[in-house]
Amino acid sequence: MPSGPFAHVCMVVRDLDKAIEDWTKILRVLDPASLEERLVKYDEFSSGDDAGMKWATFVNNGGTEIQFIQPAPGTPMGDRLEKVGEHVHHLCYSTDDVPGAMEKLKAEGLHLPGGGQTFNDPDMTWQKWSWVGHKSTHGALIEVASPYESRNDGKWHHAPGKFAYKGPGEHPCFSEIVPPVAAE
Repeated sequence: MPSGPFAHVCMVVRDLDKAIEDWTKILRVLDPASLEERLVKYDEFSSGDDAGMKWATFVNNGGTEIQFIQPAPGTPMGDRLEKVGEHVHHLCYSTDDVPGAMEKLKAEGLHLPGGGQTFNDPDMTWQKWSWVGHKSTHGALIEVASPYESRNDGKWHHAPGKFAYKGPGEHPCFSEIVPPVAAE
């Protein structure tokens, strides 16, 4: 379970098992805490145009997690893998109110693929997600998702309230750097 709203970095890979093997070696040296919890692994994602993908995440209770997706052939993500090769696909931030966050991001004038539409996973009905596009993030796709946690059982579980913002004073404010957009 990530220690903050910056939940994970996700990479698209050709061979999930090989990626897990290689990253186990990397993390053994650079971040052994990422190997203490059981890997969360799903052998088939059954939703949307990218149905059939396999994915896995190294759980990290003290930092950002590392996630991998092996797309199914002939899917949009599988076609992208063939065209671009293995790559970082997205950064994920979690929030209790995905639709509300997307409305606020839209009000900020950011590029939201699909207009900020929120998606839902039929296998994890609590999981909602949406996207902030690369045109606003200077190259990185951002996933905005419901907060989750691992219970060391190889699965994700809903974790509402985990990163809830409680108001002024909880976090430093940088509004003087980028003031909020005034309502019209």
